[in-house]
Amino acid sequence: MGRPKEHDEATRERLLHAAENLSATNGWEAVTVRAVAEEAATSTRAVYALFGSKEGLEQALHRAMFTRLRDLERGRRRCEDPRADLVELAMAYRRWAVERPERYALAMHGFVGKGARSRSEEGLVVSREALDELVQAVGRCHDAGLLVVDPEDVVTQLRAVVHGLAELENLGILGPDPERHWRAVTSAVLDGYMREPAAAA
Repeated sequence: MGRPKEHDEATRERLLHAAENLSATNGWEAVTVRAVAEEAATSTRAVYALFGSKEGLEQALHRAMFTRLRDLERGRRRCEDPRADLVELAMAYRRWAVERPERYALAMHGFVGKGARSRSEEGLVVSREALDELVQAVGRCHDAGLLVVDPEDVVTQLRAVVHGLAELENLGILGPDPERHWRAVTSAVLDGYMREPAAAA
C-alpha cells in the first residue's frame, strides 16, 4: 500500500482560496508564501510541495480561476436562438464573477490586460478557451445574419458590459434583484447589434 499524500487536493484548494483572500485585502505584492500558509492553516512546505514557489501559486490561481469560468460557460443552458444563447452566456459569466468576488477582483485586475501577473501556458490556454466561448456565440449570431455590427466589436463591447455589471453587483449597487438588471442590460445591448426583425422578435 502506498503512502498517503501529505498535501492533498483539499490543501491545494485552501491555499488557492487563501491567496485570493490575502490579495483582495492587501494586494498581490504583499502576499507571501508564509502568509498564505498561515491563512490556510498549513505549512510553507505545503505551498512549495504543491506549487513550487510563489510564482507557481500565482500561475495555479490564474489557471483555476479561468478553468472555472470556462466550465461555467460550457455548462450553461444552451439555446437554439443564438441571441438567447448569448444572454445565457452572460449569466454564466455573472455566476463566475459573483460567487467569489475576491477571486473576480484578482482575476480582472491582476491577470487581465496590461501588466498582467505571471501566467503559465496552460493557464493562458484555459483563459483563451473561456474567451472562445464568447467568440463562438457571437459568431453564431453573425452566421445567422443577425448582426449589423462587426463581430469583433461585439465581443469587445460585451466583455466591457458584463465586466461593468459584475463590478456593480459585487459593490452591492444592483439592488435586490441583480439578475433582472443583467438580463435587461444584456438584452438591450444585443438588440442594438441586431437587425430590426431580430430586435422586434
